[in-house]
Amino acid sequence: MASSVGDLIAGNAGTTGATTTKIYAPFLWQANDYYNNNFYEVYVYAGTNIGVTKRVTDWDLSTFLLTVHSAYSVACDATSYIELHRIFTTDEYNKAINLAIEAIAENYLIDKIDETTTLVADVYEYTLPSGFDFVHKVTTEDEAGSGDYYDEDEIDPRDWDLISPRTLKLRYGYYSITAGKDLRIEGQGRQDTVDSDTDVIYLPPDFIVQKSITFLPQNKIQSNNLADTYRNALVLSARELRRWANPRSQRVIE
Repeated sequence: MASSVGDLIAGNAGTTGATTTKIYAPFLWQANDYYNNNFYEVYVYAGTNIGVTKRVTDWDLSTFLLTVHSAYSVACDATSYIELHRIFTTDEYNKAINLAIEAIAENYLIDKIDETTTLVADVYEYTLPSGFDFVHKVTTEDEAGSGDYYDEDEIDPRDWDLISPRTLKLRYGYYSITAGKDLRIEGQGRQDTVDSDTDVIYLPPDFIVQKSITFLPQNKIQSNNLADTYRNALVLSARELRRWANPRSQRVIE
C-alpha cells in the first residue's frame, strides 16, 4: 500500500553499531540528516521489535546509523526488517486498511475450517467456534486422534442444525456419538479487522490496497500530488467484490 503511493523505503537492518536508539541500515543512501529533515518515521515489520514505530531524529551516512526519538527495549538486529514512511504514518495506513476491510467484509465471505470440537458421550449440543457466520458441512473424524476426515464420514445435513446461541445441535436418535472423535466444521465467515503484522488478511490483496488508498487523509493526498493516484484507486475499487455463502449453508444464530 505504501509502495503504491510512493511512500516506502524498506530493507533489512543489521548489528554494526546498533544500539537501542540507533538502527544499522546499510540499504539507505541519502546524505546526512536527510531522513530526519524530511520527517521520516521507521516501522519494524518483521523480526526483533516487530510492530514498533519510531520517529527518525538523525541519520549518518558514513556509519549507516539511523537514530530514533526513543529507545527500543532491545536493539534492532539482523532479524529486523524496517520500512520508512514520509507522507503517511503507520497509524494512518493501518486505519485505512481496516476501513477497507470493513467496507467489503460483509459481502465477501472467507472460508473457515475448524477441527477443535470433540464429541462427548451423550452430548448433542456444541458451541460453535468463533468466526463462523455460516456452516455448510460437518464431518466426523474417522478414528479418534487420527486427524483424518473422509467424505463418507460427513454427517447427513438432515442430522444437524444450528440453534441459538451459536450452537451446533446433532439430531438425537439419528446421529451416533463416539466420544473422543473430533468434528470438522466447514463454513464461512467475515474477515476481522487487523492490529498486528502477524494477523492474516484473506481478502484479495490488490483490491484491499486500492480500497485502502481511498481512505487515506485527503489533506495529505492533495498536498503530496497524489490526486491521480487517489482517483485511480477509486476507479479500481468502485466495483466491490462479492463472495456469497455456500448454497448448502445454514446461518449461525447468535
